[in-house]
Amino acid sequence: MASNTNKRIAVKWIRDKAKSAYEKGDTCFICGSRTDLELHHLNSITLLLEKWASEKGYDVTTDDGILEVRDEFIEEFHVELYELVYTLCNAHHVKLHSIYGKTPPANSVSRQQHWLTAQKDKFENNTAHENHPKSSGSFFSAFY
Repeated sequence: MASNTNKRIAVKWIRDKAKSAYEKGDTCFICGSRTDLELHHLNSITLLLEKWASEKGYDVTTDDGILEVRDEFIEEFHVELYELVYTLCNAHHVKLHSIYGKTPPANSVSRQQHWLTAQKDKFENNTAHENHPKSSGSFFSAFY
């Protein structure tokens, strides 16, 4: 087969095979939205694949090359593909990538997890505050 010209093609082959086993949640981890949901991998599949193929000496620049090794890749990176993931609404997914980049570096996993949890906590605290306003006891608090 012809050589791939787009770096995303090899990753597409991985995702196409792996996605049948993805367990995307039915709400956004942060805000609970049920619309425009997407699966976010904490580890960039592109970076994992490139590093893995290089270390193993695999040629994943052709369709035949990636198809030959994709099951092995999926097996070796089961945790990264299926467990270290979050379901996010599009808005929060875009926001996360605006902070960590299109292809977040491998050393950003714990920072991403912290950011996700912090955003969820902020959302829950803001929602709780909006639903259950605390009275300051002042006359003007009734107007706010």
